[in-house]
Amino acid sequence: MPNWNRFTPADFEYDFDRDELSAHHVTFEETVECFFSEHEIRRNKSYRDRYQLLGKTIGGRRLKIIFQLKPGNIIRIITGWPL
Repeated sequence: MPNWNRFTPADFEYDFDRDELSAHHVTFEETVECFFSEHEIRRNKSYRDRYQLLGKTIGGRRLKIIFQLKPGNIIRIITGWPL
C-alpha cells in the first residue's frame, strides 16, 4: 500500500460515458480537489484493488470517493457521493 501522506497523483482517469458521479450530484473536478486537500484514505472492503477517500473540496463539501490506483500513480475515479 502506498504511503498516502507522501503520495502525489500523476494523472486522473474517469469513464465519462458511464458517469457514476452525476447520479450523486458530484463533479469530476470536485473529486480531483479532494486529493489535494485534507483527506483520509482507506482500503475498500468490497474490492481489493480499490480505495476509499474521505475528503473535502476546496469549497468545503465533504465527499467519499471510490478509486483505483493504476500503475504510474494514475488515479481512476470510479464513483463518489456527499457525506
